[in-house]
Amino acid sequence: MSSVLPFVMCALFGALVAAVYLNERQGRLAARFLDGRRIAIPCRISAAGSERWVRGSFVIASGVWSWERHPSHAGGPGLPSDARLVRVRKPEGRERNRLHHRALVVECASGEGEFRLALVPGQVEHVVMVLAPAG
Repeated sequence: MSSVLPFVMCALFGALVAAVYLNERQGRLAARFLDGRRIAIPCRISAAGSERWVRGSFVIASGVWSWERHPSHAGGPGLPSDARLVRVRKPEGRERNRLHHRALVVECASGEGEFRLALVPGQVEHVVMVLAPAG
C-alpha cells in the first residue's frame, strides 16, 4: 500500500499543474481578446456536406477577423468575409470520428454558402462573439 501512495500523489500533482496551466492560458487568451490584440484560435473548417476538415486559425485582431490556413493544407475552403453564425452544436454522425471528442461545431452561413468550424469549448466563445449578428 505504501508504494501506491507516491504514485497517487504524483498523479494528483500532475493534474493540478495541468489545470493551473490551462486556466492561465485561457485567461491570457481572454485578456488579449478584450484588449483588442491579435489572437489566433486553432480550428478546422469544412464546407457543409463535406467530410473533409482543413486545419487553420481563426484570427481576430482589432475587431476584424480572418482565416489563416495551416501551411501543410494549401488547398481547401476559405472563410468568407460575410460569414454569420447559425448555431453551435456537438459533432454528429461521422463528424464524431474525425474531430476531437470535446470539439463543438459552429455552423455558419454566408453569400458563398454554408460552412462549419470545429473548435474546442474554451475558444468557441471568442468566435461566437465575432460572428454573431450585432443586436
